[in-house]
Amino acid sequence: METLNVRLTEERGAEGVRRRVKFDSEEIWWAFDGPADALPAPMATHDMAAVAMIFRAMWEGRNLHVDGPVSLPLLEGLEEFVTCWVLWRPDLYRRITVSASEELAPSLAPERRDLAVAAYSGGVDSAFTIWRHHRQDAGRRSRSLHCAAFIHGFDIPLQQNAAYDVAFSRASETLRSIGVPLVRLTTNWRLVGCRSWQMDFGAGLTACLRNWEGSVGSALIGSGEDYAHLAIPWGSNPVSLPMFSTPSFEIIYHGLGFTRTEKAAALSDWPEAVSNLRVCWLDVETGKNCGSCEKCIRTKLNFMAAGLPLPESLAEPPTPRQIRQINARNRVQLELLEDILNFAKNRGAQEYWIDPLKVAVKRSRRRMAIRQRGIRLRQLLPMSVKQILPKSLKQNLNAAFEAMF
Repeated sequence: METLNVRLTEERGAEGVRRRVKFDSEEIWWAFDGPADALPAPMATHDMAAVAMIFRAMWEGRNLHVDGPVSLPLLEGLEEFVTCWVLWRPDLYRRITVSASEELAPSLAPERRDLAVAAYSGGVDSAFTIWRHHRQDAGRRSRSLHCAAFIHGFDIPLQQNAAYDVAFSRASETLRSIGVPLVRLTTNWRLVGCRSWQMDFGAGLTACLRNWEGSVGSALIGSGEDYAHLAIPWGSNPVSLPMFSTPSFEIIYHGLGFTRTEKAAALSDWPEAVSNLRVCWLDVETGKNCGSCEKCIRTKLNFMAAGLPLPESLAEPPTPRQIRQINARNRVQLELLEDILNFAKNRGAQEYWIDPLKVAVKRSRRRMAIRQRGIRLRQLLPMSVKQILPKSLKQNLNAAFEAMF
């Protein structure tokens, strides 16, 4: 099996910090801009390079070798990570080995254990995570927030500079209200290191936050689901993400004990977060919420189910027609919609939007069942048959399979 050799370099200067992972004739880069004391400390390991490249190596079926020091606990975790994802998605990933030119013994940094960097997008999940840790409401797992990172190049494409500036400004205003510095983090990882965004994004996000290894002892990532509605396989989940943890840098996937509606209700105590909420992935050109896509409407319903006023960032209430036309594209979205209905039912709510939402959920459930039968048929096709299928039919089959996730 061929080897994918990668090397991590760092540049530090007056304009901030920049790191590059070079391999073959390509490179992935991360650029950081923010308060000097919030920027990543000089790197002591190349752990983040291993995390950033693991999915690309598995997708290409090439053993991964990092030309630099990587901690032994991470190498052990990556072995399990590979085993996990090859079993989950054998259609996407192949079993590989991971090595480094130097394997570092486990190290502890107890003086930084309680400090954390958090991912912040301006959405419900990340805002809830930051709010909960700011208030030290996470019990013994509460962390003090060193800073947060707002990533450009994930949901907001690199070419959308104006949209990112708008979104970053509003996110900065939110975090300023609780004294947490926000760092601009720009990266081309999604363009170069990612092959299946819905499966790979957790590793990309973790690689971004692992840049702060040496500055803090943990990274906070807000969960998209709760324990009762886990989506596996999915890019972020409580099974595989902790495999990126080491004794000196823990990956904390936070918020699994709360539904999305419960998170929205908790944010009502943080008015700056609610007024600057950004959940939309569709209207990337403005850096704001479109107010009419599935996620915007679903988030409106989260607040309405909790009996709360709508955030001004989400505009006016959805119409019954908009609600009936919601089409859950995957199991995660469907379960999030069902959670809204359950929350409203438990609260005894009887409002105009409940019956239209029941219609949307029922239709989405029916469509998903039909789609699932098609996917099972695809999986049953022998490899010899798949190889002779027309290219257009193969693309349709692959599109149907990916639509499930």
